[in-house]
Amino acid sequence: MELPCRDRGDELLRAGEMIDLRLRLRKTAAKHDLTTVIVSALDPCTRMLPFIYLDKTIAPAGARAIGAAMADIGCHKTRIVLQQWNRNFKPSHMRLDGRIPDILMVSSIYINSSQCEALVRDTCRIDPSHRPLIIAGGPEMWFAPWSVFSSDVNDPWGVDIAVTGEEYVLLSLLEVLLSVRAGNEPIRSAFQRARDSGALDGIPGLIYARTDAKGVPVELVDTGIQRLLGELDELPHPVLGYSLLNRQANSPHWLRRPSLPIGSAKVRGSRRSL
Repeated sequence: MELPCRDRGDELLRAGEMIDLRLRLRKTAAKHDLTTVIVSALDPCTRMLPFIYLDKTIAPAGARAIGAAMADIGCHKTRIVLQQWNRNFKPSHMRLDGRIPDILMVSSIYINSSQCEALVRDTCRIDPSHRPLIIAGGPEMWFAPWSVFSSDVNDPWGVDIAVTGEEYVLLSLLEVLLSVRAGNEPIRSAFQRARDSGALDGIPGLIYARTDAKGVPVELVDTGIQRLLGELDELPHPVLGYSLLNRQANSPHWLRRPSLPIGSAKVRGSRRSL
């Protein structure tokens, strides 16, 4: 299946645009005390050779890259939970820094869609006044973003927004949400106001639902095809993501200290020249 692309000449971001966004967010994010959990969904039934055993030692690139982007802008209260390491993890039980995280991000490929749905459903059990903003990403969102939204009035589970792009799209979303957030307002409330005002429509690579009074999606809004990053040196250094990996645990709720102490890894190269 071939995905659509932007018009010729409009496929890439302007040179330096990713760096500019990262610098702006570093100034903005410092004013907000956000806690974030990034989960890489895994259905154990999809484990296969030759990756059995290796899959418990290798961190998926998607969740790691998003974690690196969050750490780069100063959101160090972030944990990456790999379900191959934390099979019993349940979002409804999670606590980070002693509270329910502000944002839950779920990364999934389509063969793990059942587990992605289970994670989102479990998060939706949290009282709406305390529920984190649910963001879905990964290859499943590129090809079937509608799969994480329910249209059943009797079963209104679903994510708040799906990201069909990469780090730049997510960081652009956060920039808008933080710009409209008032004080310690829940980030999910800021998202709802930004969504209803159309503030998200200028960010290509997002899909969100317009809902009825009961929160059931009545239509999905697609903001268009993302622009790709042409200069990969503008990305945050990947080692930042590895510093956020949650240690292996059997508990459904305990977010343990990262496998590497945050900030302990030495980062070298042009990406750290910022």
